Amino acid sequence: MTIQVETRRADRQARRRRPWFLRQVNGTVGTALLAVVLLGALMGYVWLPYDPVEPNFLKRFEAPSLVHLMGTDQWGRDVFSRILAGARASVTVAFATVLLAVIIGTVIGGLSGYFGGWADRLVMLLTDALLAFPGLLLALAVMAVAGPSQLGVIVALGLSYAPSVLRLVRGTVLSVREREFVEASRAVGDPALYTLFRHVLPNCTAPLIVMGTALFGSALLAESALSFLGLGIPPPAPTWGNMLAESRGDFVTAPWLAIFPGLAISIALLGINIFGDALRDRLDPRMRGLDVRP
Repeated sequence: MTIQVETRRADRQARRRRPWFLRQVNGTVGTALLAVVLLGALMGYVWLPYDPVEPNFLKRFEAPSLVHLMGTDQWGRDVFSRILAGARASVTVAFATVLLAVIIGTVIGGLSGYFGGWADRLVMLLTDALLAFPGLLLALAVMAVAGPSQLGVIVALGLSYAPSVLRLVRGTVLSVREREFVEASRAVGDPALYTLFRHVLPNCTAPLIVMGTALFGSALLAESALSFLGLGIPPPAPTWGNMLAESRGDFVTAPWLAIFPGLAISIALLGINIFGDALRDRLDPRMRGLDVRP
């Protein structure tokens, strides 16, 4: 009996020494899938087996093999290289989109929630108007004006997601600005902006991280949708969305052209969503009562 108790105690101690995202099944699976996507994006930056845009008409529609792991497309381009280059584009756009949305939403939402008044009412009126439109529809409107480009996709998606971040930050600021440490900062004569950025906004970090993870997956999917519709990053630059669009006419004769980009999108979204659930369980105080970590 004593041996069993000591064994369980040693096992609990070993688990505590692991990183938090490896203590739960969803954290482990999400981390593994997300690591595959990020590794693919990194490979897209530093090394590619073949040129992803140079055609080779002698190797059109080759099936997956040891030479071309995912086959070749209608122009003879290596699909595996294009998947890696597409991962690079998708991860870059998604990360930049989330960063832009968080910056805009945090600054405007923090100022609006902390100072209040007529400016706060005006900001919330505009925010509610923007939130009435689906994010992808708003991005489509911006892209129709700006034209297809990587920068245009980042700006369009960043502006469409910023209202959600703004509302979250404003709500958090409204609950934090009346706490004792904020009142103490005002009492000692700290400037309002110093109090806001030094004491109030840091308390928005946990919900922002959780929302940023969710927005990362949404931005990746939206970028693929825009590219599929021809409004994203223009060809011949590969993205998972335009690879799916190009495969529509050859699905019967070359199904791998649609299977591998679709599988890449599915793995990326699944990994982000599962990792986001684990992150929410870690950071959200309301979920700690359900936490099963030892």
